[in-house]
Amino acid sequence: MLPIHSNASSEARELLRFLYSVRGQYTLTGEHNQMWNMSKPSERIQEITGKYPLIWGGEWGFSDERHDTDNVKYRPRLLEEIRRQHEAGRIVVMTYHQACPLVGEPCGFSPGVQMPFRESDWDALFTVGTPVHETWSREVDRLGEAFASLSNVPIIFRPYHEMNGDWFWWGGNAPRFLQLWDAIQTRFSGLGNLLWAWNPDKPWPGVEAYFPGLAKVDLVGTDIYPAEGRETYPQEWYDRMAGLAGGKPLALSEMSELPTSEDLSRQPWSWFMGWDSLIFKANTPERLREAFNDPRVLSNLPGG
Repeated sequence: MLPIHSNASSEARELLRFLYSVRGQYTLTGEHNQMWNMSKPSERIQEITGKYPLIWGGEWGFSDERHDTDNVKYRPRLLEEIRRQHEAGRIVVMTYHQACPLVGEPCGFSPGVQMPFRESDWDALFTVGTPVHETWSREVDRLGEAFASLSNVPIIFRPYHEMNGDWFWWGGNAPRFLQLWDAIQTRFSGLGNLLWAWNPDKPWPGVEAYFPGLAKVDLVGTDIYPAEGRETYPQEWYDRMAGLAGGKPLALSEMSELPTSEDLSRQPWSWFMGWDSLIFKANTPERLREAFNDPRVLSNLPGG
């Protein structure tokens, strides 16, 4: 249960120990809050259910007024909110939709975060001195500086998620994604407050090609949204991810439709994280109250 990096902070080690201690016993509740909402979705869940989600999800951002949801102007407030959430006893999960280094930030969502990335672009990204490499490095380092300013806050970091899909610039190319994973881990090697979470999209066959290996991940998760005509949480997907996780905590890292009590009995996810307003669109208030008050889920740290 030790973090993959030997320089992990005492806070990061303690968080990982906690996640292992509740594994198989509880599913932690969580909610992602887009930057323009800050913590309003989590607060709304508390208003409806009486429980504040234990996992507080956030995003570093990439845009401007073109996509205000993820506007970089909110970053100072974001850092303040991360500190506040940590002090309140919540677990911070940070997502990173990095702007495509062909355009840099701020950029739109599509094109911007979603845009083609060719083999020649990958070559340029991994070649020191090229404009693509310099843009990628500058923006990654900016995030690294922010994480360093939060050195006492353990952060579950889930960069370049849904890489087994082809909608983000970093997706759909397993060998190149693995190079990118190594590159950002190397860039952040001095940050002891990070726990590294690998989070693909729906774990279709072939997701294994994108897995960096147990030595390079602290946590494993998957993003699952309903698809018409399909069971939302097929056991096959959970079993495939559990096989990759090798006993490490396994999360339902993004979702809209809450897992049922029956789902949780056969799929003991370490946590679930609803995505901003989608959780309210996919579930009635009654369903939210039922899920957040299920005896299998945990919304407050013991003693908190």
